[in-house]
Amino acid sequence: MRGFFSVAEPIGGANGDEPFSSVPIATSAAAHPRRSPRSFVVMLALFYSLALHMHQSLGGWPTSIGERGFPPALIVHSAITVNVFFVLFLSCFVVPIPILVCLLVERWRRFAVYFAVYAGVVLVCFALTQFAAPAQFLYWWRD
Repeated sequence: MRGFFSVAEPIGGANGDEPFSSVPIATSAAAHPRRSPRSFVVMLALFYSLALHMHQSLGGWPTSIGERGFPPALIVHSAITVNVFFVLFLSCFVVPIPILVCLLVERWRRFAVYFAVYAGVVLVCFALTQFAAPAQFLYWWRD
């Protein structure tokens, strides 16, 4: 069973001398396709909710670069959004390594497509943040 590891689970009664059975547990995001898109949805939701939060809190778009004069909740929201973006951005530089490894190991070649799709979706999400947001917000975001 590739992509799984086993955990021992009792299959008998309650007296403790029953046999155990191994239960496979998935170890990769590819095994749980519903989990991996969440990070991209979270990234887009954080980005656009930050834009909305900023516009509502400041009564418009920021007039200067930085967070001077921002309410504390907006600063926390901004920090969380920046950290999520940073992690996903760095993952784009790391993902070629598993793609290359998967292409070099014949048994793993079929998994290379999952990493490639991941990288493609990250890039699409970054594009959605850069081309669909208001220009004033993007000016502040890119500082």
